[in-house]
Amino acid sequence: MQKINWHHTGLRVAFAAIALVAVFALFHYVLEPYMPRVDNFIVALGNWGPVLFIVFFIVGTTFLFPESIFALAAGAIFGIWWGLLWMALAGTLSAFLMFFIGRHVLKKPVQSLFEKHPKLQALDKAASNFKIIALLRLSPFNFTALNYLVSVSKANFSSYAYASIALVPGFFASTYIGYAAKHAADLAAEYKLTHQLPTGDSLVQEVTIYAGLLVAVTVSIIVAKVALKTIKNYSSSESPK
Repeated sequence: MQKINWHHTGLRVAFAAIALVAVFALFHYVLEPYMPRVDNFIVALGNWGPVLFIVFFIVGTTFLFPESIFALAAGAIFGIWWGLLWMALAGTLSAFLMFFIGRHVLKKPVQSLFEKHPKLQALDKAASNFKIIALLRLSPFNFTALNYLVSVSKANFSSYAYASIALVPGFFASTYIGYAAKHAADLAAEYKLTHQLPTGDSLVQEVTIYAGLLVAVTVSIIVAKVALKTIKNYSSSESPK
């Protein structure tokens, strides 16, 4: 069982907290004026709203656009649970598409990376293992780069597909951040109008939202750290001496 360095984990949580404040500030000072238009646009699309989001996600991530940006948007636009659902569906479809592109279109250029980096050669061997692919999904690797790298490894499609379930924890944390950021921006805008802070049940709801956010982010960081350490240990044992 992997031991957790709580000092380093604490630093990562502190860094994540700073990043959260930055995201909240971005929503409040930059994006909040445009959110009513976005909400109205999504409502006007009806059932096509999630479809359009999924299409944008697939196209964007295929060309290296960060999936975390889409997750933040999903949480802000659709809420936690619907946002997570559309993220999971979009992420899975995008991962499948990149697997086939990597294996049948970009195989030679991506394989050249394996030849230049011994640790990636260890990944090539390990990726046939469902557990390793799942751990890679839980680790802080770039979503698009990982999909392409695994696609040209010895991984079979079934293991790759089943390991997509490991996308959910990271998507949940990012979607939650997007939801909480928009909620905080809405709360700040309401305060400007009413000059009243939440009380009673509303206060309990606010505390629950941000306590849940803290737990989601902290757990996500710990899981990613443990997964990354496990992969590093495997890579060290398998890489050429």
